[in-house]
Amino acid sequence: PEHPDAPGVRFNIAPGAGELFVIPAYTLSGNCDILFFEGIPGGPLDCWDDHPEPAEHLRRVLELTRTYVPWEYERCVDVELTDSHATLAGGYTPVVRRPVGELPSGRAVLGMADVVVANDPITGQGANNAAKCAASYLDSILAHGDKPFDRAWMQGAFDRYWDHAQHVTTWTNALLTPPPEHVQQILGAAGAHDAVARRFVNGFDDPSDYQHWFLDPAKTAAYLAGF
Repeated sequence: PEHPDAPGVRFNIAPGAGELFVIPAYTLSGNCDILFFEGIPGGPLDCWDDHPEPAEHLRRVLELTRTYVPWEYERCVDVELTDSHATLAGGYTPVVRRPVGELPSGRAVLGMADVVVANDPITGQGANNAAKCAASYLDSILAHGDKPFDRAWMQGAFDRYWDHAQHVTTWTNALLTPPPEHVQQILGAAGAHDAVARRFVNGFDDPSDYQHWFLDPAKTAAYLAGF
């Protein structure tokens, strides 16, 4: 857990259950904090299929907080909902779809961002992917000139974006399982060496770097040997 007074998003791990993100936000009534649980399927945080009413939703969130991340519960005992629409529960299975669809008219349409590459939000890459997909598609549009924007071009534009997005998907999926020994070694080294910590954090902007040191035990060992 991070220090309770740390600014920005606070990330808390509940071993065997999931994670709790505390996210500063702004709503119609002003500043607020979002208590965002991510639960392991079938685990104790996966308890929302009954879609409880807002008051019960809040009670359940506080009880889960008290049980699994009690250091955060101490900050939450007097919270109240910002309004009657302040709760949300749901989930989806990460998926990569074929990028070109067909409208009822028969015309082709190109999907982008989360429509075609939907990752678990554990690495916070949704907004990053949307922005980078838009930039990649723009480059593909400008490079294409006056030629037809047909299905072949659409597939090619996605393939160009996938050159980046595949690394996001690989890394995100790797974080959905308990951290293996070599990842634990990385996190331990990051606490002692700023260079390791910076490389890990900068991977959130460019996940393609993780293949060179984070995802492979042998490459991890070679990298950490320098420290």
